[in-house]
Amino acid sequence: MAERINFTTLDGIKIVGTWVPATTVIGAVVLLHQMPDTRIAWSDVQSALAQRNIASLAIDLRGHGESTESTAGETFDYREFTDADHQTSLLDITAAIDWIGQRGIDRERMTLAGASIGANLALQALTGEPRLAGAGLLSPGDYRGINAVADMGNLVSGQAVLIVSSEDDKQSFAASQSMFEQAPTDTDKKKFVVYKKAGHGMHMLQVERGLRDTLADWLAETIRG
Repeated sequence: MAERINFTTLDGIKIVGTWVPATTVIGAVVLLHQMPDTRIAWSDVQSALAQRNIASLAIDLRGHGESTESTAGETFDYREFTDADHQTSLLDITAAIDWIGQRGIDRERMTLAGASIGANLALQALTGEPRLAGAGLLSPGDYRGINAVADMGNLVSGQAVLIVSSEDDKQSFAASQSMFEQAPTDTDKKKFVVYKKAGHGMHMLQVERGLRDTLADWLAETIRG
């Protein structure tokens, strides 16, 4: 059953998330939305993961949804963020990983998934934590100072990466192609799913109904190793 949870980042931002456990938990996923979405956009994916015995934590990134306050009483709105502000969202992910770890799930059994800027942040977090198993990236690219194309070169061999992009989303598709080609991981650890006219980010999940299960299956298989 879904549970509203909260935790505080290293720099004092109060992050709100939705934790969906599973009957027999074999691992967990941190889910990162795109702008201007919130964690609610991942609800169907969270249900699919739970059916595969994967727990998941979808968070409102700082400045979005319910994650708009600090412990010092400051308020935040992503519409007023600079590129540097968006880059500090990495601290939200680090804190989410720590929160899951406190529930007895080690990093080797954790993956990440994100859409658009959430995908870029997911890859950045993955490359910064070599023990994480992998990340699923929907429409990654170079946005608001978070360059997934450049970050792909920092991937650790053995970490898995799934890239999903649509040809009609030209900028992201070009970036995704480049990322897949240069991913320095084992051939069997990287996968590129291409659609023709599915749009950008989370919109692909609405247009391509099979993507939810493709993503959930891949995340579960990656956690199982």
